[in-house]
Amino acid sequence: MGQQLKILLILFILISNISYSQRWKRWRYEVHVAAGPTLFYGELGGANKPGTHFMGDIDLRSTRYNLSIGARYKLREKFAIKVNFIYGRLHGSDAYTEYYPRRNRNASFYSGFFESSVYAEYSILKERLGVRYTIQNIKRFKLKYVNTYVFVGAGSIVFNPHTTNKDYPTNKNEKYSKINAVIPIGFGFRYGFNRRTTIGIEFGQRYTSTDYLDGFSDKHSKARDSYASVFAIFTYKLSTARSGLPKF
Repeated sequence: MGQQLKILLILFILISNISYSQRWKRWRYEVHVAAGPTLFYGELGGANKPGTHFMGDIDLRSTRYNLSIGARYKLREKFAIKVNFIYGRLHGSDAYTEYYPRRNRNASFYSGFFESSVYAEYSILKERLGVRYTIQNIKRFKLKYVNTYVFVGAGSIVFNPHTTNKDYPTNKNEKYSKINAVIPIGFGFRYGFNRRTTIGIEFGQRYTSTDYLDGFSDKHSKARDSYASVFAIFTYKLSTARSGLPKF
C-alpha cells in the first residue's frame, strides 16, 4: 500500500508540473494600448555633428509623441507574433544644433506618420506572475518576474513632411514616395500583475528605406532617415477557447 501511495504521489507531481508548464496556452491572445515619445534621426536638426542613426544623433527638443494599438499571439511559451498600428509625429529643426553646416541650412520640418508592422518576439526571461505592486510588497519584487524580450519586424510607414527653409537651397520639391518600408528592432520589459493584465516599457529603433522622412536629403547625411519610439504599454490577455480562438 505504501509503495502504491508513493507511485500515485509521483504521478500527481508529474501531472501537476506538466499542467503548470502548459498554462501559457490558456492565454495565447493579447491586446494592448501604448503611448510615448518619438525621436527622429535624419538630415534636419540632431546633434552637433553630421547626421547618424540611433542615440548619437538624439535631439530631445525635437521629441514628439506616438500612440499605438495592437495584438499579440503566442506561438510557443517564449515565441510570439505581434501586430502594431502606430500613429505619431516627427519633427526636426536646424535651429537646435550648433553644427555649422546644419545650422547654416536653417531648415525644419514636421510630419505625421502611420506605421503598420509585424514583430517576431523572443522572451529571454519568460512571462510569469509577479507580486502585486504595493508599497508593502516592494521588498518582494524580483527580476525573475519581469518578462524581458527582444524583437525584430517589418512593416510600412506613410508620412507627409512639411519642410520650411529660409536661407539655404533645398531639394524638398524632388519627387519621392511617401510610403516606404520600415524595419523595427528593439527590446522591452513587462510585469504581470495577474493572469490578464501587464504593464511594460518598450524601446524600438525604426530603420526605413527612405532618406526623405523630413522631405530633405543632402550630403551631410550618412544614412537613410530613421526614428525611434519608446512605449509605455498596457496589455490585456484573452483566454483561449477549446477551438483555439480567443474568448472575449
